[in-house]
Amino acid sequence: MGQEIRDISDNIRLTVENGKILSLKTHRITRSVEEHIQQAIELILDKVTYPTLVPTVYTIVKELSINACKANQKRIYFEEKGYDLENFTEYKKGISEYRKLFSEAMAEEYGHKSKKKGFFCLITFDYSMDGIRIEVTNNTPVTAEEERSLREKLEKGMQYADIAQFYLDNEDNSEGAGLGLALILIMLKGEGIDPSYFRILIRKDSTIARLEIPLTPNFKSVRDKDYSPA
Repeated sequence: MGQEIRDISDNIRLTVENGKILSLKTHRITRSVEEHIQQAIELILDKVTYPTLVPTVYTIVKELSINACKANQKRIYFEEKGYDLENFTEYKKGISEYRKLFSEAMAEEYGHKSKKKGFFCLITFDYSMDGIRIEVTNNTPVTAEEERSLREKLEKGMQYADIAQFYLDNEDNSEGAGLGLALILIMLKGEGIDPSYFRILIRKDSTIARLEIPLTPNFKSVRDKDYSPA
């Protein structure tokens, strides 16, 4: 099978290559996007005979996709307000405003703006009977403060094995909405998947969240090829 590219809607572009790589490209997360993510995951996990992983993998990919789209949209908001992302005081002010204002209507508005500016969220599934590799990429850079926050959340997630206990210990956290990364690690542990197979890669002009799921001893991870994991 060669490469097939088609627009599912004005918000989703689907690419299928060689029958084993499937990509979804979008600018905002809508119900339609969520449905296509779930369908892709169900299709792949059915092919590799691991359908019981669908709820966990879907929840993780949805969380990462929402984060990716929000990261792009946040850049546009800061641009419009004239805030300096590298200035700690302005960054904190901008983040606080953005979180208070964020809504479905705002996500749709800024999703359109992201598309016009060329910002996107790319979800790629590469799979075989030996394992699955999923990458969620957004094409905006990460600031030093954002990288620190990412590392902090990943470190926090490694300390827990129980979601209920995690929530009890973090219920008063002012950044509760951003604790999804820590929860991803806890969910992976619950499925018996080594959390070290989940990585955040910081590139000059993009951020890549990668999840690998080995299904047989023959699975070859690309972790050793990474040079800047978070």
